[in-house]
Amino acid sequence: MKSLIKYFFLLTTLFLVSCGSETKKESENAVSETKSKQVELTVEFKSPVNDRFKVFYTVVPNVEITGEYMMTKYTYGSNDMQKIVFTFPVGALPYKLRLDVGENQSVDNITIKNISLDYKDIHIDGDNGEFMNQWSPNESLKYDDQNFVYNLIPVNGKKGPVFIANIELEKKLRKFRK
Repeated sequence: MKSLIKYFFLLTTLFLVSCGSETKKESENAVSETKSKQVELTVEFKSPVNDRFKVFYTVVPNVEITGEYMMTKYTYGSNDMQKIVFTFPVGALPYKLRLDVGENQSVDNITIKNISLDYKDIHIDGDNGEFMNQWSPNESLKYDDQNFVYNLIPVNGKKGPVFIANIELEKKLRKFRK
């Protein structure tokens, strides 16, 4: 009788453990599937001070960026390349994009290696400077091609480094809707 109870207990335990594993796998797959349905903007950069990056976007065509749709990420100063990823809300497919690469006024320069976008199986590559063909810097960002950095220049007494998606990138963003 004791061996029958042990056998029953062992089967029950195995059943519960295997169901828990399946539930965990299903949960991980659901998270992965949801993530693939979200646009991700990746920025690889180097900046020596703590700062804050922002992404502004529109979800309606032919509308200017107003600040209604915005995401913020805090960054930590480092002498090494680092990466931040902005994950857009599910269903938010941007038409226009603006990337603010800092607001700390003590920053003199920033290195940008990559600004890429991903959605489902579409990858808009910006690595190794390719982003320079897709994003237009504002007057606060002056590229130094000898040192491969952007120098931050005050405009009206304030540094406000911003990249705006140009027409080439906006054309590529349309692929997200197909």
